[in-house]
Amino acid sequence: MSELEMAASNVKKAFKIALVNQDMSQQELAKLLNTTPAQVSRALAGNTTPKDIAIQKAAAKILQIQI
Repeated sequence: MSELEMAASNVKKAFKIALVNQDMSQQELAKLLNTTPAQVSRALAGNTTPKDIAIQKAAAKILQIQI
């Protein structure tokens, strides 16, 4: 596994744990972020497009985690 793949995997795990801890679904997070559940899913999977990174940062702030 490459370094980038490992980083994406760590991001994905961090968001999954945070969502469980906050008792929140990706659909609920999408509503808070004013975006689609599909876009949130791609972003939380560790995609690295500028839009995905912006969603990751906003989601991390809502979920009170550091990525």
